[in-house]
Amino acid sequence: MGINLTGLNSGMADTYSTLLGGMGGSDNAGGVSSLLGDYAAIKNGSYGKMMKSYYAKLEKQEAEESGEVDKKKAGKVKDSASASAAASLYKSASTLTSLNYDDRSEENIGKITDSVSAFVKDYNSLMKSAAKSENSTVKKQAESLYNSYYTNYKLFAKVGITMNSDRTLSFDEDSMKKALQDTEHGKGATVKTLFGGIGSFADKAVNKASQIYRAAGDGEAVTSSKAKYAGVGRSSSTSSTSSTKDKDKSKTVTDASTASAANALYKSIENLGATDMSNSNKDNVYKAFSAFVKDYNSLIENTDKSANSNVINQASYLKNIIRNNKSAFSKIGVTVNSDKTLSIDEEKFKDADMSNVKSLFSGAYSTAEKITDKVNSIYRYATQGEALNKKTYNNGGSGVNAPTMDSVLDTIV
Repeated sequence: MGINLTGLNSGMADTYSTLLGGMGGSDNAGGVSSLLGDYAAIKNGSYGKMMKSYYAKLEKQEAEESGEVDKKKAGKVKDSASASAAASLYKSASTLTSLNYDDRSEENIGKITDSVSAFVKDYNSLMKSAAKSENSTVKKQAESLYNSYYTNYKLFAKVGITMNSDRTLSFDEDSMKKALQDTEHGKGATVKTLFGGIGSFADKAVNKASQIYRAAGDGEAVTSSKAKYAGVGRSSSTSSTSSTKDKDKSKTVTDASTASAANALYKSIENLGATDMSNSNKDNVYKAFSAFVKDYNSLIENTDKSANSNVINQASYLKNIIRNNKSAFSKIGVTVNSDKTLSIDEEKFKDADMSNVKSLFSGAYSTAEKITDKVNSIYRYATQGEALNKKTYNNGGSGVNAPTMDSVLDTIV
């Protein structure tokens, strides 16, 4: 930005008018003295330094404000290519999480291999579109997904998936089929670790694809009621070997009220993240945070009543995230109650530095993102019943409960 010369000339004219005006009347001597003093200031350069400092400060302030506007704008840029790629990845990753990895029949191995191939294709498409995106959130979430892959690249290499220099993946179908047939060295279990059930890489990809879709598209969650129009609706069936009785049972534990509460909480988190968290905007930050507290408590109340075991498990992880940030919440006047619900003290909240709120609810690796991941998972399980596997496997192939694997990946990502 350059100095506004019109404004500067106008200001100088007003200054001289005031100075010269002071020479008239009974206080003429005082006016002359004032004029001479200002003249001396101009002559020795101090006046020029003052003006230079003043306009430099204005330039800096305007640049900072412009930067904030650009930053917010960048996060809202629509990106139809990334939205479409994310929708496809959501669908293919979701398929992988619900396959039967214990069936080593030729037909099922072919099914898994084809599903992984589709996933790799969709993953590559998303990475390519995200690399070109002008949407800062899309880039951050794609980076987070890539980091999750990179952390486990050795496991992927064992089953025929390797990384290219542009962060896309290469897939060797024959290596994948051999890995699935290998029970002696546990490579089949490695495939299940990476793609099967809660906490797997594929499950993480579902969450990241959901977030990228929302950021790149029109704000609608992939997991919302409009998801089917994006081509990402999921089947409620388990594997091809599931019995009709099991399918009927899964339908009996869908949980509409919890799904609705999860959707409301997601929106309040999204709104809070988009709020200007400056100390000059405390009233609006408090309003947004209060909505988050209300919707969070509503979700916890619903999950406590749920008959869906996966919903209950995911709610437990969510409560742990809140509990682990108890100290950070207390700094902003928010109390974590014994039942893991939240209470907010308006006076203490508004007395707090809003930078503490920002550290919790801003950024790709923030507490808000971890909360969002769990909210998305709760939504999926609440709408799909017991459709997804309850277990995944560790690197050695031994069975572990979902909380263990999920907690490990939460630490990594």
